[in-house]
Amino acid sequence: MSNNSKFVITIGRERGSGGRMVGKELARRFHIHYYDREILACASKELAVDEAYLASIDERSMNFMQNVFPVAYAGNNLAFNYVTTEAELIGVQSRLICEFASSRSCVIVGRCADYLLRDNPNCIRIFLYSDLEDRVRHISEIYEVSEAEAKKKIKKMDKEREKYYRSVTGLDWGDSRTYDLCLNTSMLGIEKSCDLIEQAVRIFLKDRGINPDALSEPRQE
Repeated sequence: MSNNSKFVITIGRERGSGGRMVGKELARRFHIHYYDREILACASKELAVDEAYLASIDERSMNFMQNVFPVAYAGNNLAFNYVTTEAELIGVQSRLICEFASSRSCVIVGRCADYLLRDNPNCIRIFLYSDLEDRVRHISEIYEVSEAEAKKKIKKMDKEREKYYRSVTGLDWGDSRTYDLCLNTSMLGIEKSCDLIEQAVRIFLKDRGINPDALSEPRQE
């Protein structure tokens, strides 16, 4: 395998565990592309649907949509358009993830990328979690809400991600057997967690004859 072979790092994460920060830092260190909300922006253009709306249903199961737009399931055409868009979003995001992974080295956060790329031999799948008190503090600071409200946000999003992951993959979200490396970011902090993951990725790539430092493609900002 040549030194410029493409590789992918996928990151699954609990809400507030630092997945976005870790993902961006790894992309910076390896000089590769980073995809998170960027996938939504691409999907928004393809579906001709407002990105803010897509963000509101991103990584949420069809059960969530039934609760938000129950009339859609009673035959209301306007609401049915929203539900169809949710189903289309999953399909478009899945296709985009596979296209990105096949054409460039990158970090992809969430959206069942670990499952979608399970047959890619150059994909290393990471799952991040952390202690609840650290997650609550992190979300409270970011959104400037009380710790009680932050805790509600965490529980709600984690529940939706769990349902979404199961609806798409049929598997349990966060199950260590579906990932190559699971890490508690509370143990080391974000920077040292990145150090550990970087080392693991380099070992993983070396075993496959890939030198990430030989990549010449420009990194997407």
